[in-house]
Amino acid sequence: MAKTGVITNPRSQKNKQGLDQLSKMLADAPQARHAVLDSVADIPEILADFARQEIGIVAIAGGDGTVQATLTALLGHRPYEIQPHLAVVPCGMTNMIANDIGLRGNLSGLGRLLGKADDDELDSATLTRRVLRLENAHGKDPQYGMFFGGAAIYRAIIACRAKVHPLKIKADTAAAVTLAGILGGWLLRGGRSHEDAGDDGEATQKILSGDRIEVAFDNQAALELNSLVILATTLERLVLGSRPFWNGGEGHFRFTSIAYPPERIFRYAWRLLYGKENRSLPSDSYLSRRADRIALTMDCPFTLDGELFEPEPGKPVILTADDQAKFLRI
Repeated sequence: MAKTGVITNPRSQKNKQGLDQLSKMLADAPQARHAVLDSVADIPEILADFARQEIGIVAIAGGDGTVQATLTALLGHRPYEIQPHLAVVPCGMTNMIANDIGLRGNLSGLGRLLGKADDDELDSATLTRRVLRLENAHGKDPQYGMFFGGAAIYRAIIACRAKVHPLKIKADTAAAVTLAGILGGWLLRGGRSHEDAGDDGEATQKILSGDRIEVAFDNQAALELNSLVILATTLERLVLGSRPFWNGGEGHFRFTSIAYPPERIFRYAWRLLYGKENRSLPSDSYLSRRADRIALTMDCPFTLDGELFEPEPGKPVILTADDQAKFLRI
């Protein structure tokens, strides 16, 4: 069986309670190596060391941001000639990647992985997924991850971290509380602007507002959008198991835009999040398709797997997904 290296972020939400159980589990697994981060900036050197030791499985005990930093180091720095298998242990506040392609359970999944007897068992548990490559984040080299979100998604993350995460509500519940509260309040006011809605309405309106974005799919002519939400992903399921993308076709990843103001969003909400491939949504408000390359000309900040970025002034944000990674789902 391939040797396993574990990268642990002690600042990830579930790891803040202590690493005793994890440390004991790894002490009982002589084939495992354990690296505890002082900073995510340590990840490139840790991976280079794992590669020198011929470690074939890299387990990531952290949240989505730790996974994003690991993917960026693996695919940006290329310490491995042949990419290792990845095992995502859900230890963060938000574990969207782990919920879709990570180990089942928290440390129990890692225990099952360490107990695997041979490589045949690992092959049967392997999922291969495309990885987003993002160019032109301000002041950053190309970044790699699984989920890109902009416009109200970015603003909702800020609100969630400020108002909901301090309550230590479960991650999926926290996202639902934040988004449902924002959207519900806006709908109850009939979408009125903040001038008519008071201070709370002003805060809501700042989140639920439109951003002017130009999007060009696969070098086609750009479309001008006024978007409430934009997202792109190689994941199959997002928060609460939702699938807010439809229309098949060709392309390595999916892109969705919801216009502002969205047409009858309350009526279409379930179909938008959980509908079948052909959802019969109004095309003026709801756009979804696959692509191999997307160029986004925009001023609004954005997120990649929960990490926050701003676009490089004067340059479009470029999304592609030419690289693949192998994830273990045990």
